[in-house]
Parts: sequence; structure tokens; C-alpha cells
Amino acid sequence: MQKRKSPAKNSKRKSRSRKSRSLMFAVSSLWIALILVVGAFEGSRAATQMAPRPQPSGLAPAQEAAVLAEMGDYEGAWRLYDEALQAAPEDAALWYALGVTLSRLDQRQETEAAFRYVVDHGKPDSEEVRLARQWLVAAGVLAPQVAFSVAADAAEATAGTAALKGRATWEKPEADRPPLKAQLVLQGLSGAAEGKRFTTRVPLGQAYRFDRLPAGSYRLVGSAAGHRLWDLTLSAEDGEENSLDLGQDNSSNPSAELYL
Repeated sequence: MQKRKSPAKNSKRKSRSRKSRSLMFAVSSLWIALILVVGAFEGSRAATQMAPRPQPSGLAPAQEAAVLAEMGDYEGAWRLYDEALQAAPEDAALWYALGVTLSRLDQRQETEAAFRYVVDHGKPDSEEVRLARQWLVAAGVLAPQVAFSVAADAAEATAGTAALKGRATWEKPEADRPPLKAQLVLQGLSGAAEGKRFTTRVPLGQAYRFDRLPAGSYRLVGSAAGHRLWDLTLSAEDGEENSLDLGQDNSSNPSAELYL
């Protein structure tokens, strides 16, 4: 005859079974949560590792320098213009931009050197040369350009028979630099020459010549690299050929440093 199980014992067994299942469920849930957390962390780390690095702007140093200067970061612009000039050391426009940047930083000597390069090597009729010269004149570095009255027309200006010749010389440039050109201007002061003007440009170290000059007295002004080098008076007679060498010994500004 089979013994019947006590209801109390059955109840205890069912209670233990439920507790066991609850514990297994709790442990399973904990493992799932842990797996999800680890997976999220790994995914986040992978995403961080795969995130693209910031790419360079793609601008050339000179362009980036201009952007920085526009934003007021003149120190940064200075460094980038200097980098650009290492690749293009003869670019007068870059030298001008560098000079402007240096002037914003109150670097007077460096600004002067940059603008002198622009005046010496830039295109004479360019805006950069005009503005660089303007700064140098305002700073007292260069003398203002000589301005004369309107020249006589060609028919009047070639009516004489006198001549003036000579050589314009100054300190020699460095071996890798071409000589600067001097501008010579003859302004008639009296006699048949009065009111007439003659001009020529000559590389320093070479000969110059004025022909068919009307008789009278003249003022001869010579300039180079923004410096007025000569300011002399002379006279010419019809049929005469006068010689006048120009150099530091008869200069009105013998200490001018043209090659910086």
C-alpha cells in the first residue's frame, strides 16, 4: 500500500523549486546585463578608435596666413608667411603681406626690412610697392619721391645740342643679387632749358647719357631704392658734351644702404 505524501512536504518542495528558478533567472539576467554593458563599452571604444582624425584645412600656408591675419591672429599669420617665403623667397607680394603682419605686431625693424624688399624687387607700378614705399616714407626711412613740373613735349625737349654723360656707381651688391637701377632726372632751371625735363634709368655701375639738351642750367636728381642719392646743379652749353660721374663722393646721402 503506497504512502501518501504529506501536503506540507509538497508545499515545501514547490517553494524550493520556485526559489531555484528565481535564482537562475536572476543570475541569467545579471549575465545578460553584463554582456550588454561590455558590448556597449567595446562598441564605444571601437567607435572612438575609428573616429576620423581632424583633417588639415587644405589651404596653402599663404592662404591660411591670410585667414589668420583676418581673424587677428598675427602671430600665427607671421609663422605661416615665413613658411610660405621659404618656398617662394622672391615673391614680393608675400613679403608685403609679411610686412603688414609685422607692422600689426609692432616689429618695426622687421617691417622695414620686408617693405624694403618689396620696394627694391616688386613691380614699380604695383599697389604693394606704392603702399610699402608710403609706409617707409612715413616712418622716415625713405625720402619722398621727387616731383617736378609737367615735362615739355618731345619736340621742345629735343631741340638742343648739348650732352651730359657719366657713370652712376654705388656699393656693389652681393654676388647673387642684380644691381639696382637708378632714376636720373634733369630739370631745366634757366635759359632755353627752363621748364624742360629729361629722365633716364640706368643700372648702378653702368654709364648713363643725356643727348640733345637745350643750353641752360639744370638740377640733376638721382634716386635708387627709394633713396635720394644725388641732388646737383650744372650748366650746359650748345655743342658741349659734359662728363659727370655720380657716386658716393658727390652724393647728398652717402651713407644710404641700398642693399639690405
